[in-house]
Amino acid sequence: MATYVKTLRGLAAAILVLMGCERPFVPARVPEIEILAPDFSEVHTDSLLMLEVRATSFRRIAGVTLENQPLHYDSLRAVWKGIVKLHWGLNRLRLTAVDEQGVSATDTIWALRLQATLYPGPPLVGGRGAGTLTRLPDGRLLFVGGASTWNGPASRQLYAWTPGNPAFTRFPGLLAEPRAGHTATLLSDGRLILLGGSLQGRPETADDLRPNAEVFDLHAGRGRIFPIAPTAARAWHTTALRHHADRWFLEVLGGYRRLRRDAAELGVASDLITFEVYPDSLRLLTPGIGYYLAPLAGHIMAPLDPDTTRFLVAGSLSRTEHPEIQTFRLRLDPAGPIDLLSAPPLPEPRQFATAVSIKPGVVMILGGFNGQPTQTYTYPLLYVETANRFFRYRTLPLEARFNASATLLENFRILITGGFGPDGQGLSVTEMVELMPF
Repeated sequence: MATYVKTLRGLAAAILVLMGCERPFVPARVPEIEILAPDFSEVHTDSLLMLEVRATSFRRIAGVTLENQPLHYDSLRAVWKGIVKLHWGLNRLRLTAVDEQGVSATDTIWALRLQATLYPGPPLVGGRGAGTLTRLPDGRLLFVGGASTWNGPASRQLYAWTPGNPAFTRFPGLLAEPRAGHTATLLSDGRLILLGGSLQGRPETADDLRPNAEVFDLHAGRGRIFPIAPTAARAWHTTALRHHADRWFLEVLGGYRRLRRDAAELGVASDLITFEVYPDSLRLLTPGIGYYLAPLAGHIMAPLDPDTTRFLVAGSLSRTEHPEIQTFRLRLDPAGPIDLLSAPPLPEPRQFATAVSIKPGVVMILGGFNGQPTQTYTYPLLYVETANRFFRYRTLPLEARFNASATLLENFRILITGGFGPDGQGLSVTEMVELMPF
């Protein structure tokens, strides 16, 4: 009986302890901040913007500040308002909401303010897309190959533009073979490596791919064909030149390739392959499957640093009903391993776009389409590595084009050349975009 009474007393004590714990539990939740306006994913041109913010919590919001300056509360709309002051270039702003108990939450706003002037550039001799544009050491621009229509045959012609001249003119000599969708890499000795490509403005089968490279001597006006392995034949790929210990390497990422050795079916490459550049040949160092990254073709690969060791890689494929977007940063240290760094997805699918590195850490993506040529973009995107995000530049309307070429001139000027319009016809019109330095 005594044991039974002790047990009841123990249970009663436990119940009292549990009852003592039955008090309201308040979680330390922080306020939630929602930016209603403006849209900071867009490039802005004005220096002053009206900011509207909604801050919510299960407790009363005591105040919202922008860079420690209080915002005004609009009780009719239940929003906080204030003026945002932007300087040229990238702006980083701190937005803080505090509730009545002093619990706060802080968001970072990234805002990009730019100003650009658009005017006509020197036209090509004829409409042409899927060519390459290379800036030569003497300041001239060289446009190589391409096709007059997206479904038409590739060209052997070269065109050059000298700054100050009204238009592109024929460059002496012809390519040994017609090419479109190739890459052009300028070597320090003045030779130009034209790797891969297609016999058509748009390859229909793997038999259209060029299983070679042409090394064009700009001084002599003629090229030499360097055969490469058929499995390494690519089109609409990207390349990067690396130098290490007096050796030169050409890295090739993605592109259309032969799906199987015994078939003409086209596939999309998912790897990074490497050639070593010799005076009279290109030697493939990855005879099998290269370094696997992601399926890519018609993508962009733009350097993010002066030493060209970091690149922004972005593109999309429309192989299914829903386009597949690939975006990442690629580190190609000549003396180190290959490394992938995070990057946000493209704001929208873009295939067959072109890109220009404006300054270290800033890339402009031009044109391209979403799924089909009739959905070709007329506004560019800006990627800023410091913020690691994209910005739409809708207030800079450009010619609708894909498979175009572009390069950076001096003083933040960009020349956009050629490409195909939404109807698949080659474009001769060029555009010069001049950005205010930032």
